[in-house]
Order: sequence, then C-alpha cells, then structure tokens
Amino acid sequence: MNRDIEKIKKMPLRKGQAIIIQWLETGKLVSAKQAIQAFCYECMGYYQDAELVDADCGDPQCPLFRFNYYNKRHHPEFKKQLSEAEKQKVVEKFKKQGQEG
Repeated sequence: MNRDIEKIKKMPLRKGQAIIIQWLETGKLVSAKQAIQAFCYECMGYYQDAELVDADCGDPQCPLFRFNYYNKRHHPEFKKQLSEAEKQKVVEKFKKQGQEG
C-alpha cells in the first residue's frame, strides 16, 4: 500500500495521525493502544471528510471498534486490557503491513 506521508501531515489532526507518521517515517514500533489509534485513523480515510471529525466508524463488527478513541460508547467498561498474546498479534500485524508496503 502506497502511503504519502506529506499528504497525511496535511490531514485534520486527530488521534493516530502522529503515531502513523512516526511509524511510517521511522518504522519504530508503537504500543498496542497507539497501533489501534493509527489503524482507526487510516481506516477512517485519515478523517479527510469534515463530517467524520470526531466520528467513529460505526462498524461494531470490526474487532477494534470498541477501542476506537472516537467510539460513542467509549466508556471504561468497554476498555479491555489486551493480553500479551493479543498485544503481540497487533504488533505482528503492523510489522507485516510495514514489510508489504
């Protein structure tokens, strides 16, 4: 997947933007929480559409939906501590995406 870092830098500033830029520029691994924020930021089209600002994706079928920072149901009871195995899966997924891109 071709990603234009300069284009991303011009997008509205939202959770995940700085993280995805850091990851794309340096390849530095991030925490599971940061990886989720970056994933949601990218999945939402970098929040290019002004109407999407502060919006969640609305897809409860997405396994990361409950962790989306902008999730309207973002309450403490929805927060889940990821196990070490779950954290490792997220890290491996982002490593793999970085190698493919």
